[in-house]
Amino acid sequence: MSLIHLRKKHALGRAEARKTAERLAESLAAEYNAKCQWHNNDLKLTAKGVSGLLHVGQDMVDIKVDLGMMLRPFKGKIENHIKAQLDDILNKDSTSA
Repeated sequence: MSLIHLRKKHALGRAEARKTAERLAESLAAEYNAKCQWHNNDLKLTAKGVSGLLHVGQDMVDIKVDLGMMLRPFKGKIENHIKAQLDDILNKDSTSA
């Protein structure tokens, strides 16, 4: 497995950040055919060849994604895509608050 680990500070508070994380998860689930399940403030994502955990903290979002062998060549592209979506969603929510 190849690990992607991203952390992003936010000023949304946990409840609003969780709503934001839900939108990110829905987008990723649709794009990568992933299943998502919440466990308290942790969102587990699973799909063929990939698994991930998104933790929503009071002022930080932490994402860890393990890519299987077939997706390793696309690690940079996938990492950049997740980071861009996370930045976009958190920035939109922080400016509209």
